[in-house]
Amino acid sequence: MAICRGLMYLLIRTRLDEAETAAYKLRTRQLVAASSADGIILSYPKSGRTWVETMLSHLYTRRFGLAKTRVLDFQEDRTQFTELPFFFFTHDYAHVTGGRWLIPMRRRRRHFRVTPTVMIVRDPIDIAVSMYFQLTRREGHLNGIDLYDFVKSGQGGLVTIVEFMNFWARELPSIHRHLIIRYEDLFTSPLEKFGEIVHFFGLEFDPEDVQAAVEFARFENLQELEKAGELSDWRFSAGAENDEDHLKVRRGKIGGYHDYFSGEQCADLEKFVNATLDPVYGYGRAFRVEFCAGMVGLEGLEPPT
Repeated sequence: MAICRGLMYLLIRTRLDEAETAAYKLRTRQLVAASSADGIILSYPKSGRTWVETMLSHLYTRRFGLAKTRVLDFQEDRTQFTELPFFFFTHDYAHVTGGRWLIPMRRRRRHFRVTPTVMIVRDPIDIAVSMYFQLTRREGHLNGIDLYDFVKSGQGGLVTIVEFMNFWARELPSIHRHLIIRYEDLFTSPLEKFGEIVHFFGLEFDPEDVQAAVEFARFENLQELEKAGELSDWRFSAGAENDEDHLKVRRGKIGGYHDYFSGEQCADLEKFVNATLDPVYGYGRAFRVEFCAGMVGLEGLEPPT
């Protein structure tokens, strides 16, 4: 049987490009991981997943007496720490396909249905801007493309992000237990919202442990540790002290896209989101009045994404 699967994979691989091969391999891993995990943390890239993972990790490094700067892997480190739950962190297929839906969207995610799932979401416009800097500064792609052009219509930009979020708005009701956490709510009320995540997964920690995890993951602390190269996780940059756009812990604003676009461009992008994004996430006009109007131009405390 294993030989047959191997031959089938080799046959399929000859007809796939690099991104398609990555998506095919990811799907097989995800089928197993999602159905066997204790919990799933799902998001589009640049929505705050690393922030949540860092806080969850700190709960256990504190319990195990490990170095504060160690970021645990909730799959690999379970061989050493048997008490560690199996949390499956996933961007579905978004992070390997460059914005291409190589796995048909009509394919249902049935393997998620029995596993408690937290979906972390963020304003799609802020995601797209953050993704632009991820691809240009951290990964060295997209040379020569304008920021607005990428956000407006680029592969992996705003259209792709809304498509991803709308797909999951349709899928989430079929998951037996799920929770939507907005990045902006986690930003403004981190102790309350992270506490909801801890409670949702049934984790048993004292309030002071939850508070310590939130404090450790504060923007200033993580950015200082990242600049110093002290965080153990590979996703955090090293040697980027003079280029904050190269950092994982990059900037500190909700609605920060206003700093990059004209009023007319912002209105155009907001109009697109208002017209196309599923309202279940709450990113309509009321959201922009509540969050963006009061925070544009203010230096906030944005954690890693």
